[in-house]
Amino acid sequence: MSRLLAALAVAGLCATGFAQTLADRVNQEEARKHYQSGDRLMSEEAFEAAVREFRTATELDETFTLAYYSQGQALMALKRYPEAVTAYVGARDALYRLSNLDQKARSEREQQRRDSIRELEEALQKIQSGKVKGTGGSTISMEAPIQDRLRLLKDSQFKGAEGGVRVPAELSLALGSAYFRQSLFADAEREYRAALKADDKLGAAHNNLAVICMLTGRFEEAKKEVVAAEKASFPVSPRFKQDLEEREKAAKKSSND
Repeated sequence: MSRLLAALAVAGLCATGFAQTLADRVNQEEARKHYQSGDRLMSEEAFEAAVREFRTATELDETFTLAYYSQGQALMALKRYPEAVTAYVGARDALYRLSNLDQKARSEREQQRRDSIRELEEALQKIQSGKVKGTGGSTISMEAPIQDRLRLLKDSQFKGAEGGVRVPAELSLALGSAYFRQSLFADAEREYRAALKADDKLGAAHNNLAVICMLTGRFEEAKKEVVAAEKASFPVSPRFKQDLEEREKAAKKSSND
């Protein structure tokens, strides 16, 4: 009798596990549909509606890193910077959740990552070939967020349990910019440095760090970051370099008076 009860208990656990796995997959598929809807709305610059779709996607699948990140992009476009911080932090947390999945689940998510890269590359190709037109005929505003998401996905490959979680440089850069827009310079600097730790050739992070160094009176450090940004082929604004030079001269003059 005890063997029968034990067998029934095991069968019940298996059935429960199967039902949970099935429910998870249904939620993931629904989340993907909402993400794709949000992606379409982003291309139409309907950012409010896009936020709702991306948010629904993350509610259905808490490991949907790209949906969190895309939500952050839409919120940045709406200048809702505190909410963008929350979305980007959510993307980072999703990476940690992914790292705790079993090997089979991670393999499935890795395939989803590859599929998303392929879809984004196809979308970018359509924009660049002129098959898709942006608002007013411009495609620049459409290309940039897609390229950002592509970099994030390509840098998000799980390295294995022994490698831990590697936060993509693009995610730290985005989070830093959301903090910067709120004049939270210490938080922004921390994230820009995290981005450079992940990719020391990320010109945008060097450039943004140069701005923070200038605003906080660290002119020599700012100039080094400008050099690093330009070495990474980032187009540093001539106006910014002029501003940096003038602020440094003014600071030196003030200290001598």
